[in-house]
Amino acid sequence: MSTQMTVTKENALGATRATFQTKPQSNYKRLPPYGKRLMSIREAGKAPSRMVIAAFDWDLARAYPRIIIPNDLTPAEIEFRFLAGLPVQITYRSKDAHRVDAVAQEIVKVNPCFLATFALDLVGTGDAWAIIKPDLAIQEAA
Repeated sequence: MSTQMTVTKENALGATRATFQTKPQSNYKRLPPYGKRLMSIREAGKAPSRMVIAAFDWDLARAYPRIIIPNDLTPAEIEFRFLAGLPVQITYRSKDAHRVDAVAQEIVKVNPCFLATFALDLVGTGDAWAIIKPDLAIQEAA
């Protein structure tokens, strides 16, 4: 197991504020690449120790726990429930910008604790980040 997938009981407790359902839903959805590993961690009652990255390219975010959004599936066909209660960032290049909104809408449905987008092509312009769902624990502390 690589260091980015290190899990502890401490971060599992914080990451389960949202409901994580282990039984399959009635409509079948496919796990994205690397989703099976994250699903196994969540079913064990644990969580990744770092933010999960949802990317469209295989060469992005290799140092993080990540999932790859395949070109051949619509976001509605992808299983995202293992992201419930976790911080998630959708990282993309401008060529995939048209896909980001649909992925974000599906991920929000499983109630991550934080959801943001990050456009690599816009780094340095001030428009690279967009927070879709802020972390409520940080907001309440402020």
